[in-house]
Amino acid sequence: MALTVAVTLSASLGIAAVTNPKPASAATTAVPSYSVGIAGQSWAIENPEACQARIGAGGNYRDSEDFLQGKCQGAGQAPQTTGTAGERVLTFRTNKDFRYPGAIFDPVTDNWKDSAGVTLRDRSELATGWDLPFHTDVWVGFDVRIPAGVDDVRGSGAYVLQLWQCTARPIGGVRIQSGAGNGHNVQFVRRGEDPNTNYDISMATRSVGVNEWHSFVIKYHVKPYHDGAAKGTIAVYHKRVGATTVEEKVFEQEEYFGYATRSICQNDSFRNEFKIKFGMYKDYQPGATFRSDFRNLRIGGSKAAVQPYNRG
Repeated sequence: MALTVAVTLSASLGIAAVTNPKPASAATTAVPSYSVGIAGQSWAIENPEACQARIGAGGNYRDSEDFLQGKCQGAGQAPQTTGTAGERVLTFRTNKDFRYPGAIFDPVTDNWKDSAGVTLRDRSELATGWDLPFHTDVWVGFDVRIPAGVDDVRGSGAYVLQLWQCTARPIGGVRIQSGAGNGHNVQFVRRGEDPNTNYDISMATRSVGVNEWHSFVIKYHVKPYHDGAAKGTIAVYHKRVGATTVEEKVFEQEEYFGYATRSICQNDSFRNEFKIKFGMYKDYQPGATFRSDFRNLRIGGSKAAVQPYNRG
């Protein structure tokens, strides 16, 4: 599931290797609505002790309207509810005492691997269904907080939100910047097949401070690369939670992101829709503590429908 490798189209693939662009009518596709971890409302994390790498086995989220599947791996604990009754939040964290048996440190990549050379991961996540459409404005809004006391992230960074198109192929997300002293900076990334785009470079970096709630609203309009076709769009808005702060537009730019080549997706899992996972996903770091807190996560078809603030 690495978000660290950009895949480019080879001319030898030919037209048969890619799907045809969706028709113009797809722009009117309805966007499913999600409201998760809303402040002042009730929800439950079901069967947390069964949370595992098989998604949906346990650690699932349920409220009166929505159900999200839980997924855990490595040092990642099951998603949990923390805070007081009036200020409940969704918390994702690692167990610093967990150890992968036989883990081997690779100083070249600055991460830990198993005996077969596979990079070891930690995750604690909740995931929507495979129902968010391409070629349509999909808006995501949420509050996120990175508490004090977490360790610096090493390796490829810690992703607190990801877009997944198919098995082993994320197409974008929000990550905590890797490196000493960067533990409270978030970066916005995307993945795709445009041969003229370096997908390893983040689009923007934003500080979220220590023990501070920050609101983000993101517009994703996914359009995979097709030679000569129009690009999609990514836009990010940010507001530090507090009475004296105002929303700021971080950036908006056109991008080819997502995949059009069917063979990129494992096990015939190719689709023109995506899901959103949020929480914590990172390279394994023995003895390290990482935590992210979420609330007021909404997904919908307009900015007004998802922003955590100015709701009247």
